[in-house]
Amino acid sequence: MSMSILVARLEMGDLHCRLCCDGKRVFLEDAVEVITSRVQPYLERDLEYKSSDWVDGKEVKQVHTAVPGTAEHFSALVWHYIPHRAKVGVSVIKNEGEVPFEERAEILRDDL
Repeated sequence: MSMSILVARLEMGDLHCRLCCDGKRVFLEDAVEVITSRVQPYLERDLEYKSSDWVDGKEVKQVHTAVPGTAEHFSALVWHYIPHRAKVGVSVIKNEGEVPFEERAEILRDDL
């Protein structure tokens, strides 16, 4: 089954590449060494992130772990780890491919 991929454009000055997630793995495409050296350490390891929910009128904070290769991992990378820890800019995040968003989200959710 053909499936679209999530893609983020990563930038450092006039250098750029793509970070891709196909639902099974997260990988760099067309990356230059300076970006690869900053981002690669986060691609193969579990990433922790925090969230908060309201339960019975009280804020409850939770710590989650995103496993490599999942959409959750891709999200943790582009929203926190790459811009704030690797110090690489994320300028565009988009879906590419043929599978409708709802179907793609269900496929990726099955991997979580």
